[in-house]
Amino acid sequence: MNIPPFVLLLALLPLVGYLLVLGLIRISGLVLVTTGARDIVALGFAIAGLIAVGPGELFFPNAAAGFFGVWVWGALLSFYTLLVLLFAITARPRLVVYGRTAPECFGSLVDAAQKLDSTTTVDEQALQVHLPKLGVRLRVAGHRSLDHATIEAFEPVVSVEFWHQLMGLFRQAIQKTPGTRFRNGGVMLLIALTLLAMVLWQGLSRSDQVVQGFRQWLWR
Repeated sequence: MNIPPFVLLLALLPLVGYLLVLGLIRISGLVLVTTGARDIVALGFAIAGLIAVGPGELFFPNAAAGFFGVWVWGALLSFYTLLVLLFAITARPRLVVYGRTAPECFGSLVDAAQKLDSTTTVDEQALQVHLPKLGVRLRVAGHRSLDHATIEAFEPVVSVEFWHQLMGLFRQAIQKTPGTRFRNGGVMLLIALTLLAMVLWQGLSRSDQVVQGFRQWLWR
């Protein structure tokens, strides 16, 4: 199947960037701590190209494009951005950790929780902590052999201020821990580099088709 080079560039470049960043973080032993909302936004960016060449082409408003011209892309981009933000702000709050396994995150979570509530109780077997004064129970979720974990609350409603304080304290604690023994970023990095090489080869060897494809794609 002969896929136009511009379509490949558009579909894969955002995904390659996403995989490269996470792969480098995970294979280097570093740790990334972010919120669930930011994680969703990053994933939305990663698949933006795939959405553009898939559903975007299938449901493209040709009538509106004929009337508004190139400005229709601004409306489509705004719609997609608002859709991603809607998923991000309505998702259940959590912390997302890349570069550490769930058990490796637990000790740092305990340290952070004890600074927020000195009466914190710990269930090491279930990877759970309870902050009685704040009325919050947390757990570390994730496969024990994967260097990716999430920190979630059992309570459906927890203040934004609490999550902000917890993330700051947890980051300070987790940065002091050694890198995980399970370096799972190698496969992700290999996939990203393979896709990048394919995209660059297609773009450089068929640059005239890339320019032509961009013009045809932009001006309908």
